[in-house]
Amino acid sequence: MLSFPKTAMNKLDVQQLLQTARERTGLSDFGPPDFMEGLEVLVSGINNEAQIADERFDVMVETRFLRVLMNRLWFAKDLADHPEILDEDIGSPVIIASLPRTGSTKLHRMLGAAPDFQTMKFWHTNMFARIPGLPDGGRERRIQETRDLESWMYKTSPGILTGHPPFTDEPEEDQWLMEFSFRHPFLFGMYQSVEYAQWIGQADMTPTFNYFLQQLKYLQWQEGSRHNIPWLLKTPNHLGNEELLTRLYKKPRFIITHRDPAKCVPSVTYTAGVMRKLYSHLDSTALLGAATLELFSHCASVHLQWRDSKPDVEILDLGFREVTEDGIGTARKVYDFLGMEFTPVAEKAMRDWESDNPKDKHGKGVTNAASIGTTDEKIRERFAPYMQRFATYI
Repeated sequence: MLSFPKTAMNKLDVQQLLQTARERTGLSDFGPPDFMEGLEVLVSGINNEAQIADERFDVMVETRFLRVLMNRLWFAKDLADHPEILDEDIGSPVIIASLPRTGSTKLHRMLGAAPDFQTMKFWHTNMFARIPGLPDGGRERRIQETRDLESWMYKTSPGILTGHPPFTDEPEEDQWLMEFSFRHPFLFGMYQSVEYAQWIGQADMTPTFNYFLQQLKYLQWQEGSRHNIPWLLKTPNHLGNEELLTRLYKKPRFIITHRDPAKCVPSVTYTAGVMRKLYSHLDSTALLGAATLELFSHCASVHLQWRDSKPDVEILDLGFREVTEDGIGTARKVYDFLGMEFTPVAEKAMRDWESDNPKDKHGKGVTNAASIGTTDEKIRERFAPYMQRFATYI
């Protein structure tokens, strides 16, 4: 992994982070300056709240921030040298925008195993920018950096394998790429900061999605402009942001997977908790659980309002059980919905993926409401309109 000597004792320093990134790359343009506010709030929150006292965690937090900043610098250089990147046509993407832990990851990776979609692999989301001066933009180094990170993650917090394990060469969620804007709820899940949670709760997400669109164009340009193959995008944090997505993309198609929120909220809290253990040993389960319930119940409410206001948007609803128990049948539904031919090649690739990735392959995490200090009834109460609307799928 990218590794640097400490530049600040036990405290992150925004200006020092920026300067170190400049020195390491020899570049100075970070792209749109709207990332700065989120960076400053996040650094302040980590310094004041996260209590990262162990030097190992301290170094790795700084290393992560430097990776993000250096990728921004490399990206800005490529945009300046190759303005045609922004002419790339993303077309009509397929967007999985669901509550977390609803079978969406299985659906995303299973569909992504076929050659019919463009997807972002984990190494794309971790090191999305080409490294100047290296053959093929440093592709081999970027992949190896990601393999090293993957190995370190599982060693440091083994529970990640039973939550949402990212794999270097498999499709991964868009939120990892959105980290580079420093303006995303994903970062509250990664680090404990009420200050950042409060800020992101009212922040305008437009800069995040604008930058994400540029990143997609950049990745498509790197991979050879496969305009005839639709992008397959996915993250729970698209739920509630569909208005932005429909504004930025030409006729996006949405897939929404559904499950009882009383199962989803404890499970995603566990998943975020084991990710937090990468950088801190603080036990913040209760805080994280309450914030997760607040975030996703709000997102579900906004989603319902959006659906009612946009009845012409193409949406396919799927239930958790059909995704997990009949993967190939579900894939056929998706292909029918998209008007695509479900070829023997696609079916074989998906069957092979399912065979290699049985349910609970890496174990099972804690998924009950009591583990996060609440009850099934309280969770369902917060999601009552959502549960009533999608009772057939839940």
